[in-house]
Amino acid sequence: MKDYLIQFNADGRRGATYAAGVHYYVDDKGNAINGSVNIRKLLNDGYVFVETDDYLNLLGNNADHQEYCLKADGTFAPYIPPEPTAEEKAAANKAQLKTEYEAGKKELLDSLQTAYLSGNTEAVKSIQSEYQEFNAAYKSAVEGE
Repeated sequence: MKDYLIQFNADGRRGATYAAGVHYYVDDKGNAINGSVNIRKLLNDGYVFVETDDYLNLLGNNADHQEYCLKADGTFAPYIPPEPTAEEKAAANKAQLKTEYEAGKKELLDSLQTAYLSGNTEAVKSIQSEYQEFNAAYKSAVEGE
């Protein structure tokens, strides 16, 4: 059937998608009829007709919850993402460090506020010292990457 008309990205993943009965129509003989889209133009632009079962796999709506993609030979297979680049790994590590830093900083600042409010000057000094060490460790970790 001609259930969906899909453009695939360079990596084979689903891109722009048009549905039969919404954007175009299929008659009883299986002929696709223009609706809000020009089917011939889309086919000339590389769009492909896809059946519902394959479409559901492309979405990852299957028993394995695995997204599928279009392979060079025209078949559909589970999508395997490429390994992240060194730059992507470094960015992810920095983002993780920042998240941990912000959580730690909030905890220290909450503790500092409690110490100030309770008049515990020893705790205030200790937390201030810990905060300075914490900032230095974060700076070192970020610059070390």
